[in-house]
Amino acid sequence: MFNFTFTISCVALALASGSFAANAKRGLAFADSDNTGDITVAKNTQVSWVYDWGSTAPNYLKNTGITYIPMQWGEGNVKNFMAAVQAQGAKTVLGFNEPDLSSQSNIEPMAAASTWMQYIQPLKANGVRLGSPAVSNAPSGTPWLSQFFGNCTGCTIDFVALHWYGDGLDNFKNYVESFHEKFSSPLWVTEFASTSSNVTEVEDFCTGAIAYLDGLDWIEGYAWFAFYRQESGSYYNLLGASGQPNALGDIYLGTN
Repeated sequence: MFNFTFTISCVALALASGSFAANAKRGLAFADSDNTGDITVAKNTQVSWVYDWGSTAPNYLKNTGITYIPMQWGEGNVKNFMAAVQAQGAKTVLGFNEPDLSSQSNIEPMAAASTWMQYIQPLKANGVRLGSPAVSNAPSGTPWLSQFFGNCTGCTIDFVALHWYGDGLDNFKNYVESFHEKFSSPLWVTEFASTSSNVTEVEDFCTGAIAYLDGLDWIEGYAWFAFYRQESGSYYNLLGASGQPNALGDIYLGTN
């Protein structure tokens, strides 16, 4: 039977060592590869961790106090993942990115379980906390994860990761709660955002969502998508055109 380990306590010790952030749950999905210096505006805010879908901490995070969480995005270069995690002393890792989608890491559940047991599960013996593959909220997401767990009988996952994009705070809450009921595990929402094209609606959604997530003890972490500058047609970017937080960024960073 699949074995979850319920180690919710002291998330701050796992994430925020050396961090100036006031909120050990709050993280960033960092999507801007062109303006990497922008990350400095998240220093000394409510943000305590960041990931960028890669496995090695980038140089631009030095001296920010923000913890980097390595991720094994797909099957590529997975043989080197454990060494990369150990080399940087990471205490928490994230698994495959939306493996249920052909446009993302696109891995069959059985193959993902086999790869996990060989290359990711051994990190557990070194005290590393393991986050599950992060499925999308497409209809394929929950069935994929159920099949993964069914095949990964020797896995010891510490928390389950999920993504959500959509419209409406109630829809978000209902999805998160149904996901928790389904998998009976601590959760990290490693990508989420309102897809409304109304800026005020997006800001209101963000305000309500982070209050909701902060109030649940079984939510260990969450990361808004995404930390990048304004682009044509984007409404959930946290930064303005100059690289400074916009109104939405001020809400999420906790600087307003």
